[in-house]
Amino acid sequence: MREDMAMDEDVGDVRRREELRLIELFLRIADPGKRQSILKRAEQLADEAASEAAELAFASSDPSLVEAPRAVPGPK
Repeated sequence: MREDMAMDEDVGDVRRREELRLIELFLRIADPGKRQSILKRAEQLADEAASEAAELAFASSDPSLVEAPRAVPGPK
């Protein structure tokens, strides 16, 4: 249990560092056009990620996508 918590904290720490780095780098960009371009691309990437996650969730819950069980030969 403690190991799971430590792993969650590590992942959280890594994500937080990434977030702060992204913010810091973004704020260093003075050109408004470049900032808008970055925001637009970030939105596209986020939309793609959400779409992929939704597709995976649908695929894992759609029984038609699951292979039908094969007959297992029994004793004769």
